[in-house]
Amino acid sequence: MTRVRPRSLLQVVLMGFVLVLMPLGGMIWHDSRALEHLSQLTSEEMERAVRDTRRATLLSNLAVDLERTLRRYAVLGDNRILASYQQQLTHYRELLAEHQTSIPNAPVYGQLGDLLGWLDSLQDLTRAKVESTSIRFEELDLASTELEMATRSQVDEHLLKVRLVIDELMKEIWWVSGLVAVLSLLLILLFTYLIIHPVRQIESRILSLGAGIEPDQKPVDGPAELVLLGERILWLHDKLKELEQQKYQFLRHVSHELKTPLAVLREGADLLSEQLVGPLNPDQQEICLMLEQNSRRLQTLIERLLDFNRLSQQEEFERVPVALRPLLTELCAEYRLAIESKEVKVHLPETDLVLQTDPYRLRLIVDNLFSNAVSYGAQGGQIWIRYGQGEQESWLEVANEGHTIPQDERERIFEPFEQGSIARQGLLKGSGMGLSIARESAISLGGELSLVDDAQAPVCFRLTLK
Repeated sequence: MTRVRPRSLLQVVLMGFVLVLMPLGGMIWHDSRALEHLSQLTSEEMERAVRDTRRATLLSNLAVDLERTLRRYAVLGDNRILASYQQQLTHYRELLAEHQTSIPNAPVYGQLGDLLGWLDSLQDLTRAKVESTSIRFEELDLASTELEMATRSQVDEHLLKVRLVIDELMKEIWWVSGLVAVLSLLLILLFTYLIIHPVRQIESRILSLGAGIEPDQKPVDGPAELVLLGERILWLHDKLKELEQQKYQFLRHVSHELKTPLAVLREGADLLSEQLVGPLNPDQQEICLMLEQNSRRLQTLIERLLDFNRLSQQEEFERVPVALRPLLTELCAEYRLAIESKEVKVHLPETDLVLQTDPYRLRLIVDNLFSNAVSYGAQGGQIWIRYGQGEQESWLEVANEGHTIPQDERERIFEPFEQGSIARQGLLKGSGMGLSIARESAISLGGELSLVDDAQAPVCFRLTLK
């Protein structure tokens, strides 16, 4: 099935905002409806409670007024008092009927009905005089009080129901809020993934590009802008790879093409120095010496360029056992003339150490470090070569007496064609490639080459191999 993919990053962001706001909007609508219902219910119940309580109190007061009016009528016999009594009795019946509609379950209604019939029969003056002190008036007061208490009890029950409804609504609001929070969080995580995932893919390609590793060729799974950015990174990788190949090819061709005329120059300079074509005066011999020195310098530079090119292009190599002491003895023999001319004393370890590594790269590292120690070391100074092996790594140090390398130059001297402020001693000048090739070789072996502080020597280079 074809995956549905947002067309643009803007669509992803807008869709994320809309989908996250939809549950929040639904929650707000639900909570507003619930609060509206709760407000209406509370208002109605409060009005009903006030109305029923006032009516029950009014019925109690009206019962007392009926008793007083009837006794006045029994004493005075005035028909106007009788008319007032009849109005009060009618009003009492109406209020009682209304109260019974609002609170229908009070058991006192039967007794009040009998008492109303009795009060209705007292409209006759003779009967009113007889019953004006009747005990049934006390029964009417007690019934009115009981009705008032039943009303209050009923009001309390209604208020309790309102509280239960409020509790249920609050629980419902909390559940809805929790559900909306979880849903919103899931949507946020989803759209965060939809944005972060392609960004991570692009970041991985950029890191691969910087590390020189072939990046993933699959299209970026995300919005169109990020997909296009991923394609541009692949295009950039292809272009950089093409430029890298052109650079290596250029170095290879230039180095190869320079070797032939250089050989002719050196041969011609040697012939002139040997005076095979005729005697030379002192000025001509000095010029021949300059030709020899600079031709050797040019040859060294070409060899370093070839080494650098070879290291950059050779990604795979075979690790074999390499003994360090024979390698160091061989280097000392090669640099014997330079060592004797500067009266340098070389200290080699007594024991041997065998490393599982690439012989060519290891020799490049040790050769460059030893050459630097001889060239930059002090006249009549000492060179210490130490090595050892731990549980997880092996190390080799080349230290020499001489000028301490300034702190601000300790990293710059490892860059190609960079030389420190300390002058190289000897016939040949440095090319600025030795330490760069040595560090590249160390990194390719999975190790590290750095300049470290040493208590015995002012300058100490340390090679660490895992």
